This record gives sequence, C-alpha cells and structure tokens, in this order.
Amino acid sequence: MIQQPASHCYYLGQSYPLYAKIDPSVKKVTVQWNGEAFICISPEAGKIDLSDALKSFYIKACRKLITQRLKLYQPHMKVKYRSITIESTNDRWGSCSSQRHLTFHWRLMLFPLKVIDYVVVHELCHLMHMNHDRSFWRLVGKIYPEYKEAMAILGTKKTRDI
Repeated sequence: MIQQPASHCYYLGQSYPLYAKIDPSVKKVTVQWNGEAFICISPEAGKIDLSDALKSFYIKACRKLITQRLKLYQPHMKVKYRSITIESTNDRWGSCSSQRHLTFHWRLMLFPLKVIDYVVVHELCHLMHMNHDRSFWRLVGKIYPEYKEAMAILGTKKTRDI
C-alpha cells in the first residue's frame, strides 16, 4: 500500500515526492524511481531510516549517468580515462588523478544535468591539463561554454538535505 508522500527528494535539479510502501517480502529498505516519484520499499512499517537506501540509489544512478555523459563528451576531446568511481568525498564534486582515474560525488545527482555535464567536462579537461591554468579554462569553455553558470549553481548547496 502506498501512502501520502513521506517527504520530497531532489533528483536532477527537481524535487519529487517520496512515497513509502510496505512489502514484507523484501529483506531490506530500498528506493526506486518511477520517473515521477521515489518509492521507498520497506519490509515493515514504522520509523524507516532510508538514508542508506537513498544514498545507494543515488550512487547507482550517478554511475550510470556519469558513464553516459563521459561517452557523450569524451569523443569531442579525444582523451581517455582509465576508470571512474562514485564516492562521498566531502571536499570535491569530482577529481582526476595522474593515473587517469576519475572520481565523482554521488550528490551530483541532486543537481540539474547541465551542472553534472560541467563537472564531467571539467574532469575530462584535467586529462589534458592537470591544473587550473588559463589553458585548462579555455578548454573547459570551448567544450562547455556555460560553465560559469554551472559553477554558480554548484557553489550554492553542496550539502542539500536528501
């Protein structure tokens, strides 16, 4: 049985209702996305700590979306990365190591796609320029001209409640 929305969650820059559903056949709390709302499925009624389930959902969704966006932008830049990781680092939205490993924060999924695209492009540009010099920013601007708008949005609420 689905009840009234328990709360709301951000996803790709918009707020969506979060519904609770009790299903005794499941073993742990999970979160699903149906395109219009989040559904938290729990084995039992009562107070549900859905932070881990919601984080797990966002991590999986982030990995899928970041992989898609990397495939979209990578051919324009003719760069190759070795691997990607989705993490909970507190100080960065993304990073690029000298070993060509890209890391992204799962909370990016709270922001609009244009912001996620900026972070993807930013990290891909680090594969050519491992610093933030003028050449780096010129390349970012060439690939993603609206980067300053995305940076302004990112700087607003990194710790937005989920």
